[in-house]
Amino acid sequence: MARPRIPFGRFAILTGLASTTPVALFGVLAATGRLSWATGILCAAVCVIALATMVRRGLGDVYRILQFSDTLARDGEGDMPVHEMSGMFPEFTEAIARLQQAWGRDRGRLGARASSAETVLESLPQPLILLNADRQIVRSTVGTRALLGETVPGRDLSSVLRAPEILETVDRVIGGGDDEPIEFDIEFPTSMTISAHIQKLLQPAADGSVAVVALFDVTEIKQVQKMRTDFVANASHELRTPLAVLSGSIKTLQGPARGDEAGQLKFLDMMEQHTTRMTRLIDDLLSLSRIELSDTTMPEGEIDLTAVLTNVVAMLDVAAGRRNINIVLEPGLGDHRITGDEVEIAQLFQNLVDNAVKYSHENTVVRIATQTCLNPFAITGADDSQYIEVSVIDQGPGIPAEHLPRLTERFYRVDAARSREMGGTGLGLAIVKHIVSRHRGRLDVRSVEGRGSTFTVYLPASIEIPRPPA
Repeated sequence: MARPRIPFGRFAILTGLASTTPVALFGVLAATGRLSWATGILCAAVCVIALATMVRRGLGDVYRILQFSDTLARDGEGDMPVHEMSGMFPEFTEAIARLQQAWGRDRGRLGARASSAETVLESLPQPLILLNADRQIVRSTVGTRALLGETVPGRDLSSVLRAPEILETVDRVIGGGDDEPIEFDIEFPTSMTISAHIQKLLQPAADGSVAVVALFDVTEIKQVQKMRTDFVANASHELRTPLAVLSGSIKTLQGPARGDEAGQLKFLDMMEQHTTRMTRLIDDLLSLSRIELSDTTMPEGEIDLTAVLTNVVAMLDVAAGRRNINIVLEPGLGDHRITGDEVEIAQLFQNLVDNAVKYSHENTVVRIATQTCLNPFAITGADDSQYIEVSVIDQGPGIPAEHLPRLTERFYRVDAARSREMGGTGLGLAIVKHIVSRHRGRLDVRSVEGRGSTFTVYLPASIEIPRPPA
């Protein structure tokens, strides 16, 4: 610390005030003859010099303390020059030294707390962004970086959120406006729907933050809401059509076709067809709902998969024969078992084989190939759990690639008209997906236009499968 500068005027005044009494005393002694004037003047001069020295040392200590205080106020840290103190006021010096030590401890604790708070804030999985008054990013959490990519401090919020509505809301809240949630869509780094809450801080933070932006990825929620809306709309549409046919047929039978026997038979046949269609749709809806309710519960029964597949083939063989399609269950599985619900597993493969028969060309073969395998979804060497693989292979027209990701959606059809003509409800593959999921398996679909499709189901084996010799 630099040597403090003592104002001369203040030094002179204090020295003068301190010297008044002794100088006057020596003057009185000289005037009364008790001291000679020379001795009195000499003694007065010595006294003034001594007092001036003491005043200078005392003022130096005071100004060192003032200088130290200014340093603390300006920089937040500093060292009290205890070794430079005169020692005239040892108690005062010791008190300042203790104060300095306490300040150092408190500053260390505050620094540790601030650092800990910053670490905790930046480690939060919840996407949060702190902004200054100029809408610049001060800091962000790891959740923000995971959601939006790198958020560089000092850059404008628009560099990571390119949505005018959120930027306008942030500016309004920083300017003193009310906080209000807002939803917006972004296309970068991926297409997402984001819900944002902007809150102005009660007081600006030490780092300059004045507002916090909390972000929530609601993309999946919006998708689920849309799926539910579409489901209700599709279900209503699918039920409305046969109901309209039934209503029209009844009115016709009551009116124009009352005495027309041939017409009555025609309309009764239509009513039967649409009643069957509506019944099948309701059955599938109830089945899907039941499976979804138990989707998180793993079945506990043990199933002979070979027996289930054999029964499915026998059940659908007649329908396949009408189109001269041969269903072949290839050997290879043996007597291996899985853990599951036999009714649901039978429904799973019945839906897959029935679809293969419906959409295959006439005079072709639908193959059911089976084999055992290790977990096909695990990283090599990380999981050696054993699975049974069942593939249903048809020789139909194939499925265009753009339709494959959506095949298991409710009421999604590649060819809606043909599906209805074939008696499909649009729920078969959705049911398959949920049954596979409940049994902790996986569904894989591969198709080439003009060359047919392969639907493969992987299900965990309930017993150890003998491994081939090395």
